[in-house]
Amino acid sequence: MNFQNDRYTLRPAAGGDDEGIRRIFESGSFKGGLDIRFLRNPSPLASFGADGEEARILVIDDNREKRTAAVGGAVVRTEYVNGRKEKCAYLTGLKLHPDYQRRISFLPQSYRFLRERLTDCRFFYTTVLDSNRAAVRLFEKKHRNMPEYRYLGHYTTYCFHDGMRLLRLERDETEGFDKLMQCHFSAQSLVPVDYNCRGFGKKHFYAYRENGEIAACCFVGDQRGSKQYEMCSYGGIYQFLRRLPTQYLGYPPFPQPGKIIPCGIVSYLYVKDSDVRMGRRFLRSVAAESGFPMLLWGGFENNPLCRVTEGMKAIRYGSRLYSVDWGDSPREEISGVIGMEAALL
Repeated sequence: MNFQNDRYTLRPAAGGDDEGIRRIFESGSFKGGLDIRFLRNPSPLASFGADGEEARILVIDDNREKRTAAVGGAVVRTEYVNGRKEKCAYLTGLKLHPDYQRRISFLPQSYRFLRERLTDCRFFYTTVLDSNRAAVRLFEKKHRNMPEYRYLGHYTTYCFHDGMRLLRLERDETEGFDKLMQCHFSAQSLVPVDYNCRGFGKKHFYAYRENGEIAACCFVGDQRGSKQYEMCSYGGIYQFLRRLPTQYLGYPPFPQPGKIIPCGIVSYLYVKDSDVRMGRRFLRSVAAESGFPMLLWGGFENNPLCRVTEGMKAIRYGSRLYSVDWGDSPREEISGVIGMEAALL
């Protein structure tokens, strides 16, 4: 699809687009007190594809300068929604190279083009960092040529360590976890059905058992083979805090600017009866056993396990969760406890 006097072309991404997409990711970062760049190396398209059953990624070409101007699309995966297995599309957001900010008028074409490629999906959602004020303003004001973004609530990502072996854990003994998937995780919404999705990275399973039954468990994955968080710079109070020996105070260490953050990603966290004391003891034990200097877990505002991490020493950053309504099919709200995994966002 061509637009703006044929200067730009909107099309599905192909294997040869990796380099152009990589340059876009390397050109931007999450601005704020912690300035972090999110990367998908060595192959952005393979990284997107690992997050679900299929990635439907679009690019915008600048035909005059022969370069990739923007990338966006959706990752399609089967997730539990309202007690059922449903095909869902997680909209990745549209990233523009800074050279093209405010230069391309493409929203109507892009949304129409993407919708045509997601007709087999029933639920659509996306997340936006709190600090991305421009996107929040765009989504929360209705526009004639855009789908409706319906705010569902707040999502917090916790970065923590404070490791100490307080419980005796089993590693990679998953007996009983499939039962938890059927009776616990299936009752939440936006939980991926496939807990072996490649996007979780190289992972290990940790469990604490009482009388042979799982009382607390989670996976911890290393995603650095396909996703990386690069620390760019520090602002505000973090310029001072990063110089302190934070690891001795129970907080994760602050990485040096320009370095990839070596963090383990926690997924499918379960604590029996959402017991806060047990949950904290379990996570501190996992932090000690896993060997990562930092662990990362995300929870939606109505997830009772947020009470576990709220009492821990952690660095937090927030996002806003939206369901996306194209207005062309019967609407069903995403309800219940949201179990969305930070590893796949």
